[in-house]
Amino acid sequence: MPDLVTHFASAYLVNRGWKIARGAVFFYLGAMLPDLITRPFHILFPRLLPATLGLHTPFAAFLACWLISLFFRVDQRKPVFWLLFSGSLLHFLLDAAQRHLTGGYHWFFPISGQTYSWGFIWPEDSIRYLPFTLLAAGLVFAVGRWRKRKRRFRANG
Repeated sequence: MPDLVTHFASAYLVNRGWKIARGAVFFYLGAMLPDLITRPFHILFPRLLPATLGLHTPFAAFLACWLISLFFRVDQRKPVFWLLFSGSLLHFLLDAAQRHLTGGYHWFFPISGQTYSWGFIWPEDSIRYLPFTLLAAGLVFAVGRWRKRKRRFRANG
């Protein structure tokens, strides 16, 4: 699976295209949420892996996003939910690109136990490509800051 930094950097790049102004932090959190829910169990209790596979699914992400959104004011719940969930869907899109020795992820849990994967990259490849991912995100960030300063300079000049 792509690492958390790759998920965050990818969410940042998508956000730059979508221009999510308010609440972008929820989109970023959503992009990391499926791993934040499951990885502690896998690290602390590796024997529970088969029992926790259902936690790394769109269904579980939907429930987690809904539960998290309940901690916000009523008028904020819907946007918080959709930002979290759309970030989670980006997470699953990135995960779907991986090859698996055991088949893939249970995308349609609890309806189906079938596993699916596109099989483009091996899970550890995200670490190998991490410098390029960070470079791309850094360049997009730097160009965005430069353009913003340039606009400010023109407006004041």
